[in-house]
Amino acid sequence: MATNTSSTLSNQYQNFFSKKLLSYAVEALVLDQFGEKAPLPAKAGHKAITMFRYGSPSTAAIENLVEGDAPSGTRSLTLSKIEKALTQRGQVVKLTDILTATDLFNSLQQSIKTCGEDAALDLDTITRNVLVGSNAAGDAKENGDGSALDNSDTLTEMYADGGTDYTTFEATTSGNTLDAGAILDAVTKLKVNRANPVSGGHYVCVTSPQVLSDIMKINEWLNAAQYSNVGELYKGEVGSLYGAKFVMTTNPFISGIANAEDDDRFDYDNSGGGGLGTGKDVHASLFLGQQAYGVPDLGTQSPFSPKVIITDEADKSDPLNQVTNVGFKTFWSTLRLNPNHYIVMRSKTASVA
Repeated sequence: MATNTSSTLSNQYQNFFSKKLLSYAVEALVLDQFGEKAPLPAKAGHKAITMFRYGSPSTAAIENLVEGDAPSGTRSLTLSKIEKALTQRGQVVKLTDILTATDLFNSLQQSIKTCGEDAALDLDTITRNVLVGSNAAGDAKENGDGSALDNSDTLTEMYADGGTDYTTFEATTSGNTLDAGAILDAVTKLKVNRANPVSGGHYVCVTSPQVLSDIMKINEWLNAAQYSNVGELYKGEVGSLYGAKFVMTTNPFISGIANAEDDDRFDYDNSGGGGLGTGKDVHASLFLGQQAYGVPDLGTQSPFSPKVIITDEADKSDPLNQVTNVGFKTFWSTLRLNPNHYIVMRSKTASVA
């Protein structure tokens, strides 16, 4: 006699879908906190961010005075104009009417969230690459190929081993992690360059989790939880050492070596992985003082709260209203205000992550 089982009547069964969405990795982006924001009003008649700086203090025109006689000379002022053209950035997500009418999850809501997260990552990456000297694409040299940096800038670069040559540094297998001595050297260099601290008498170092792993093993390390004024923490701040507050980013600039050239430090390449040997990743940590770099704040297309545009009406290109477009646009660039007020510190990491 036949026995009816779940196998013989299997067509009645269907997969069960849980509506609980799994979380996904979101970048820790922090560079927006430290840029000098320059308002760019609508209809200003300019498509570039422009800032100005006067010359540094000097005693060259100061002289001994003779009683009753006017000084023989006068102090001349210098004013430098620095500028960089802005670029419009944006993307679009297309959703069909069938999808939005039948999807198990809210694809429209997720599209809005995704656009915001993508915009933040894109603009943080542009800022990071400008500070390090790479181009906006993240995989080519800005000045390593012979072309000049914006406004004839010269980067302030240091290496954790105290050297000055990238190729030599990349080939070393010890002494190239960001240790207490290298941190103190970076802070000292900022002081020598007369860079004012970002806030509260502290400079800021933006670095990767891998480099932080090395630093937090230093005996002098002070965890953020030990501060007396915890309410003043920066987004992503984890601790301090030698007058520098350390802020973690998961979007660091990483370089490797391909042709045994110093120019490779401008190429984004994270294929080497962690470790201290030749060919391993070289992380660029950014030690920042005040007014190291500037970013625009365009009222109508602010990058700090990018406007997500939803187009869900019929037009000539979509007469039956079969597609909904979700997208964002912003007008953005990053300008190095004073390369002496920040340091690109390169190091390897003992972390194998």
